[in-house]
Amino acid sequence: LTGAKYFLEPKTSNDNGKVRTKDIPAYVFPELLYCPKCRRIVTAREAANANPVKHDKCCLNDEKTGNRCNGTLVASRFIVICENGHMEDFPYSWWIHGNKCCTSDKPPRISMYNIENRSDIDSLFVKCENCGRTRGMAGAFAPAAFGGENGYPCGGNHPHLKDKHLRDEGECGHPLKTRLRSSSGVYFPVTMGALSIPPWSREAVKIIEKHFAALLYMDDDGRRGYLRELTTSRVSLERLLDAYERVKTRKESAPPRCESEIYRDEYDILSQGDVGNEEGDYSAFSAEIPRRFEDFFERVTVVDKLTVIEALMGFTRLKPWGGGNDKNNPDAGRIVPLSSSPKDWLPAAQLRGEGIFIRFRGDALSSWKRAIGNRYEKMSEQLSNSCLRSREDRFSEEYVLLHTFAHLLIRQLSNECGYSAASLREKIYSAFSNPKDDSEKMRGILIYLASSDCDGSLGGLISIARNPERFGSILENMLRKAQWCSADPLCITSMGQGFDSLNYSACHDCVLLPETSCEFHNVLLDRASVAGTPEQPRLGLMGELSGTL
Repeated sequence: LTGAKYFLEPKTSNDNGKVRTKDIPAYVFPELLYCPKCRRIVTAREAANANPVKHDKCCLNDEKTGNRCNGTLVASRFIVICENGHMEDFPYSWWIHGNKCCTSDKPPRISMYNIENRSDIDSLFVKCENCGRTRGMAGAFAPAAFGGENGYPCGGNHPHLKDKHLRDEGECGHPLKTRLRSSSGVYFPVTMGALSIPPWSREAVKIIEKHFAALLYMDDDGRRGYLRELTTSRVSLERLLDAYERVKTRKESAPPRCESEIYRDEYDILSQGDVGNEEGDYSAFSAEIPRRFEDFFERVTVVDKLTVIEALMGFTRLKPWGGGNDKNNPDAGRIVPLSSSPKDWLPAAQLRGEGIFIRFRGDALSSWKRAIGNRYEKMSEQLSNSCLRSREDRFSEEYVLLHTFAHLLIRQLSNECGYSAASLREKIYSAFSNPKDDSEKMRGILIYLASSDCDGSLGGLISIARNPERFGSILENMLRKAQWCSADPLCITSMGQGFDSLNYSACHDCVLLPETSCEFHNVLLDRASVAGTPEQPRLGLMGELSGTL
């Protein structure tokens, strides 16, 4: 799915930062620094040369007085980026002069200040100390600020790829945009995650995966002897031999798997319900469905032992990555590589925790779909024209419903159970438009709590889902709250809000979640799909139930 042969987990230590390692390289960016005391903009190299011991001081001699400033330097607040992922320091000199300063061939001395001690962007100006020209920074955020006949082109710079021959050559053609260095649009991670499920979650398989390279070149007797040394009280030799054959078959003959197949495998395991602790990183059991929701839910599975492998593939700038692993996708070039040269591995984290899986009834979804007609036709068109169009295969009426239900449930769990909304996550199991098999359509959601710094959580989600009365009360309160939003009636009647107008009735007051919790950028959401509207309760799967609460 990711194109990597294996994953590597970053090292962690318990030395409270006393021992420094060189496992993860770092670089200085922005390279332009600002001194709030003398208001000058200097380069990191100038500051380092002026004082090799303490680089955090603006120790440059003032050209007029000859004195040193000794003010504390901070990173320049403005940078420029483009949609191809390139990034560089804001070109202050070009912004003032349009080309270069006419008084000297050397880089001019630039200062930045606010007029009348104000703090807004309209009062911020940059000045060339050599020629005296000034220009305001407010216009730097205009869409075409660096365009035109004598514009400032993107130089194809990736600061984290320091070698010249590894950077993009020449101009990339995309216009530069000004952003604050701490803006969220500067860095959108591209990640992919999957559950560790049977048979791949079993301890025997994990042992074989670790030693597979050595086992592959042994004969049968040597392999049996090697595996005999790896047996434990929980893993027998027979299990190791069976796991070896399974892993060998997958690695040597199975073609690369697509995302829909990964989701299908996870959905099938979650739908099984009872899976024992001997399965290693995964165990689950079936729970009773709350009484008033038996017409909507087919199964509730409590996952008391859950492991998620999350890999970082790269990152994008300005716009989030829509998803998908199709290399022929025209937007694939927007992903910035992590390394200077291609690697056969990716950095990944192993998250452990617990979760609640809900499988919905197929007949209930079919009845709801007939009742709404072509309500989401406009949303589908909006998705086709957005930067997330590469994920059109995920769109369906059922996906909007399941996605919205997951958001509402996470918000209610956060309100009633003490969880922060950012600590809970979702996975939506809905039919892909181009699956490779004709098996039964997926129709479920997984709400889970997982972290990398502990072996599981405290069992909060488990205690909720195993108690049908308490879980039912949370679901009923969720529906009551979904009937009203503080932004109504504007919110409930909206047919285009949020990112690229890809939401209907969904805003920060009622449905949206922190970005770390949502699997699809807080889009394809509609509160009416769950609770209906006051005039048309049948637009919601649980609209009629909501009216009786």
